[in-house]
Amino acid sequence: MERSQKIEEALSVIWEEREKKITGRPSVGNSILEKVKEAMLGDLEKDGYVAQGGDSVKLTPVGEAKAKDIIRRQRLAERLLIDVLELGRREMDTSACAIEHILSKEVEESICTLLGHPKECPHGHPIPSGECCAKAKGLLESIVVPLSKLSPGETGKVVYILTAKHPQIHKLMSFGIVPGVSITVHQIFPSYVIKVEETQVALEKEIADEIHVKRMRQ
Repeated sequence: MERSQKIEEALSVIWEEREKKITGRPSVGNSILEKVKEAMLGDLEKDGYVAQGGDSVKLTPVGEAKAKDIIRRQRLAERLLIDVLELGRREMDTSACAIEHILSKEVEESICTLLGHPKECPHGHPIPSGECCAKAKGLLESIVVPLSKLSPGETGKVVYILTAKHPQIHKLMSFGIVPGVSITVHQIFPSYVIKVEETQVALEKEIADEIHVKRMRQ
């Protein structure tokens, strides 16, 4: 692995470990110091990316910007592989790690625009916003959209369901609304009436907002 790639891997580890601490997600394995070998920390300090203080490792402003860029590219690559190329989670994790190191700024912003400036990766972690996100102002439409964006007669394939409410997920699954299934919208008012295979289901708009689909060509 080239030095620049090792630097990027180390910075992503530091970012993710800090993120876990902030959000309360459990950290798997060793501390940051142990995960990022001392030799690598020396290179990170030499390049001005981190500052050490006792047992802590903190990103400098330069390191913060670099790590943010790396994490953004990685999580956008994950969204692309899942939403557009429809890879499985295992293939996604392996491929995203390789792709993130070769994405140029122009390609990164093109992917972000194509996907409608997504806020979260497939794992539910936040995707840092970029310049293209600030410029978009909601005018660009994604190929992956909430079900509530479809008009009567349109069909979409479920890509993911963005909700932290487990009972709601179980309810949707009981109707057969899971990633990969096709949904046709019959009605949008006063409630969303959709067809899932041979079953018709009525949904509230709040729930339709949480089901993200890829528009199917008619």
